[in-house]
Amino acid sequence: MIGQIAASLVALAFIGGGLLEAADRLRLQRRARRARGVFVAREDALHPGGPAVRTRSARFRFTTESGQVVERVSALTSFPGPKPGRSVDVVYDPARPQATAERVRVHQALLLMGPLLAVAGVILLIVIWTGR
Repeated sequence: MIGQIAASLVALAFIGGGLLEAADRLRLQRRARRARGVFVAREDALHPGGPAVRTRSARFRFTTESGQVVERVSALTSFPGPKPGRSVDVVYDPARPQATAERVRVHQALLLMGPLLAVAGVILLIVIWTGR
């Protein structure tokens, strides 16, 4: 019974996290502006696999419609990461460009990941409580 409760809490965290991510991404989608930016650097990122596993986050820079220059690190990591100097399409909320800017493809992937995470949580809850 304790195991079921603990597993249910994990499943509820999946559901809650997925729904929050989906809501944030849909809100951004509704207000989004696009801009052309450029990759300016690759930054080493922490990886759950430990220090022997290397990943890099892309730092990109773009200018908003209002002329504000924004520099931000992408939420997605990869190795070796995009080359500095390459152009990139960016999506951002004009009210909060520093906090919301992301590469268009990463934004689209995260837009899908939120609902998928929530569905995985629901399936996990069903399995936990029905024993199937």
